[in-house]
Formats: sequence, structure tokens, C-alpha cells
Amino acid sequence: MEDKIEALLFALGRPLSRTDFQKMLGATGAEVESALKNLADKKGGVVLVDDGKEVELRTASGSAALVERIRKEEHARDIGKAGLEALSAVLYRGPLTRSEIDFIRGVNSSQTLRTLTLRGLVRKVQNPKDERSFLYEPTTELLSELGVVRAQELPDYAEVRSKLETLEEAYRQKQSEQS
Repeated sequence: MEDKIEALLFALGRPLSRTDFQKMLGATGAEVESALKNLADKKGGVVLVDDGKEVELRTASGSAALVERIRKEEHARDIGKAGLEALSAVLYRGPLTRSEIDFIRGVNSSQTLRTLTLRGLVRKVQNPKDERSFLYEPTTELLSELGVVRAQELPDYAEVRSKLETLEEAYRQKQSEQS
């Protein structure tokens, strides 16, 4: 069960409660508690951090300096075309799920969104329409970097948003006609 808990924490990339694990794994509280203890005793580059309510995976202190150095190098790099595309989608059409961003860009955006999140340019928030997914939205840091107070102040915001909505609606209609 430790492997399943570790896999969930890694794949979802967010803290989870003991109740979450019980529901997801169909396990008892005692089984989850035992697995968490075993996972916490495991040695490696990643450790289990437990605040009593939620647990999450974090970098072990012995690897923290290396990870921090690599993160700084990543932050120093230009975000590139992929980053600009994802930011544009989030700014002009967001908040969006990752799959919606993937659709707009035509490629998988997981790594790009991870980088943008690490840089503090976008944030993941719970999707009120679907608890299993997240929405990506611009941060105040991004808006500040762009010199605007809110996304609606971006150049041609209303026009671009309207055109995107029209294209998306046309695509949905075409999809429903083909079904």
C-alpha cells in the first residue's frame, strides 16, 4: 500500500489527507496509518512530510541544495514559445484545465505548466465543476510583470477572447455533428 500512496502523492502533486487515501484505496484508517509510517521511514531523495492532517512528498534535506540550484537555472532560462502559448491561453481564455490548454496549443502542456507554476506565473486551483481536475489561472506576479492590474486590461482582450470562444463553439458543434 505504501507504493500506491507514494504513486498518488507523486502523480497528483498535492497534499492528501488520510481520508483521501481511505477513499481512493478502499482502505481502513489503520491500513493507511501503517503504510504512511512505513513510507515515512523510507530513506531516499524524497521524504514524506506529515502535518497531522495532510501528507505530501518533498525533497529530502540532503538533496535540497541540488534541487534549488537546478530550479534557479530553470528560472533563469527564457520561457520559450511553449510557455508564451500556455500563458496566452490562460490569460485570454482562462481559467482553464490542462486538457483545455492542451487543446488550444495542440500538444501536451504538462511540463510547460509545471515550469510556469514553479516560476509563480500561473497557479493551480480546484475546479469547482470537477473535483478531479484543476484550473490554471494567472498569478498577481504575472499580471504585475505584464504591467496590468487584471487580465481584462491586456491588449485586445475582449476581441481575442470573443474570437477564441467562437472558434471553440464551432469546434464543439462540429464534434456533436460527427457523433
